[in-house]
Amino acid sequence: MKHWKLIVATVVLTGAVIAVLAHNKRTIEERRSENVLQTIIPVVVEPVRWDTIENQLELVGTITPNNAVQVASEANGRIVACNIELGRSVRQGDVLYVLDDELRRAQLLTAKANYEKAKSDSARYWFLKQKESVTDAQWEQVLLQYRLAEAQLIQARRALEDTRIKAPINGVVTAKRADVGTMVNPGTIVCDLVDATKLKVMLDVAEKDVFSLAIGGEVEIRSDILPGKVYHGRITAIAPKASEAHTFPVEITIAPPYGELKSGMFVRVRFLKLAPIAGWVIPRDAIVGSLQNARVFVVDTTAKTAHERTIRCGIERNGYVIVLDGLSPGEQVVVTGTNVLTDGATVVINTARNTR
Repeated sequence: MKHWKLIVATVVLTGAVIAVLAHNKRTIEERRSENVLQTIIPVVVEPVRWDTIENQLELVGTITPNNAVQVASEANGRIVACNIELGRSVRQGDVLYVLDDELRRAQLLTAKANYEKAKSDSARYWFLKQKESVTDAQWEQVLLQYRLAEAQLIQARRALEDTRIKAPINGVVTAKRADVGTMVNPGTIVCDLVDATKLKVMLDVAEKDVFSLAIGGEVEIRSDILPGKVYHGRITAIAPKASEAHTFPVEITIAPPYGELKSGMFVRVRFLKLAPIAGWVIPRDAIVGSLQNARVFVVDTTAKTAHERTIRCGIERNGYVIVLDGLSPGEQVVVTGTNVLTDGATVVINTARNTR
């Protein structure tokens, strides 16, 4: 009897073990199936297509005057007269400062006397040379002295003239850096002049945008501190050479009236009537990273896998980007789901599309 009870217990225990192992096997297989399903990532894709996108460009720039110069002395000496005040308008050629000129006047008188003597000597020796009463060497020496005296006279006149510091342009005095009694040397800045009869805006335009612009193109100008006010202007210059930052300086001339616009203000410039741009386009959302180092995931519709690819981009407008290299027409790029994708991941294409 005990022997049969032991056999029954063994059979029951064996069956229980087999049942537990079978249950565990089913559980493991189910989990494996779930993991496989979880690695299939749902994505939204759009094809690379040829399209025309609206070309809009708005940049921030700084208003500059028509001309701005720092006036420097060309001579050394002490200022004895000052004819300017801060904010005062001056005309080109007006005398702004006068330096002490006593020594230079004396030098000019000496140079004039030497010149007159040399001139008289040269006339006399010319007459004697015609009579063959002087040698060629004597005539050449007198002629050399005459030319040296003439050059010294020109230098003396210029030195006296340099004691008058004059305005090189029409403008307004924006900074007064010297006054009566100040000692100055050649190159010393004495004042700043600004010609604000015209206002301009200077911009740095990226190389991918500059080819959309042309001389004479119209722009609208707005300032954040003058809400609701719109000013107009035209493109007057585009630099033929890019800077080290690969941007091109562009000059905008603002059309009067200028209203409350002032030199030095930040403004927003919107370029008008730009030609639409045609090319192979993809959504900006498809690009991983920046436009300078753009990457996308391209779906292999046969293998149902997504592969990472580096591309070269052109301009971006209204959420779409022109593709210059790296993609072929009709290829499907992932628009939604790129944040969880890895190269070679298995995907399932969601039929839903983003509404734009």
